[in-house]
Amino acid sequence: MALNKLGSWWLCWLVAAAFTISGCSNKSIQEHVPSFTSVFPYESREVGKYSVDDHTKAPLQWVVQAWVKTDAATLYAKSISLEGIVGNVTWNKEGVPSVGAQHIPGDVRTIPFAWMNAKEILLITEPVNVHFYTLLKEESSAPTPMDHYLGVVTTESNGKGSLITWRVYFDTKGWSPMASIMSSQLKRLLEKGIQSWIDEYGGVLIPVEVKN
Repeated sequence: MALNKLGSWWLCWLVAAAFTISGCSNKSIQEHVPSFTSVFPYESREVGKYSVDDHTKAPLQWVVQAWVKTDAATLYAKSISLEGIVGNVTWNKEGVPSVGAQHIPGDVRTIPFAWMNAKEILLITEPVNVHFYTLLKEESSAPTPMDHYLGVVTTESNGKGSLITWRVYFDTKGWSPMASIMSSQLKRLLEKGIQSWIDEYGGVLIPVEVKN
């Protein structure tokens, strides 16, 4: 019997959740975080010379932030390629698969989730500090019950390491309980991936509580 959309969504994200939990790291090299004032404060909707409001009016839902004992260029490259966060990501540039190329606005990455996938398009890329991306809901086979989605990632040097701040904006209309579950799983995937960088270089995840 063919799965309906609701059943497909639940099975897809239950499988993704299982992989997330089973793959959690048990070790890390924790470091003291140097005091800092970010040039990209997550509370602001202005990100350097870019504005979140030019791409979405949705509220900030959550933030993942970490200090990692490596340079900003390394974190930028790892975050834009989703290295350590999800595997088997493929890229298309103007409809042509690309590997190892510099990623620019308009590039689309396909992210596998169980037997489905989500497609995201880069909106802004400013190596090595900023990139914006959004979901391509109509082109994704995985149901994405979040509207006006925007991801914003900033990386900046700080002391003997670098600060990465990953913020996500979206509206929850219609399927809000599902959006909440999906959002939680995505956040855990990011935390798990960034933790793998901390395991490699040293550093620490920084708890951030978003108040809407």
